[in-house]
Amino acid sequence: MLFAGKNLTAGADGLRWNDRDWSLVNHFIPFSEAEVGAKARFESDFMVRYMAGMAFSPEARAVLDEGRKLWARFHATQFPNRIREEYKLNRADAGWYQVRRALEAYGDIALTDFDPFKAAYAALGNKVRPDVYELGFLPK
Repeated sequence: MLFAGKNLTAGADGLRWNDRDWSLVNHFIPFSEAEVGAKARFESDFMVRYMAGMAFSPEARAVLDEGRKLWARFHATQFPNRIREEYKLNRADAGWYQVRRALEAYGDIALTDFDPFKAAYAALGNKVRPDVYELGFLPK
């Protein structure tokens, strides 16, 4: 799921591994640059195109709306160098992992309140939980 706590999506340049330099492109941003006030283009708009025209339940829409607010707050925040370096915030297409961790590290809960997002996410989880077994995602 796009907003799961285990979602480790990221976008970063200048990663060094196995004697090579790597860049990570995040293909899983559910918003356009305009929706979140990004100052630069995202390299991939895969998820926005994939989701275009889909009908979402009110619970799913609430998660998207609250997630959009957090993503917008992320793009509006001037993070100190220590946070920028720790979470590799050198691309506009940062992933959900980077967004939530950087905002948490920044620590200004007056600007970034995760409670509405957590409540929306919990409501969506409660709605879909029975379907996980019904639709065969997990055995009964």
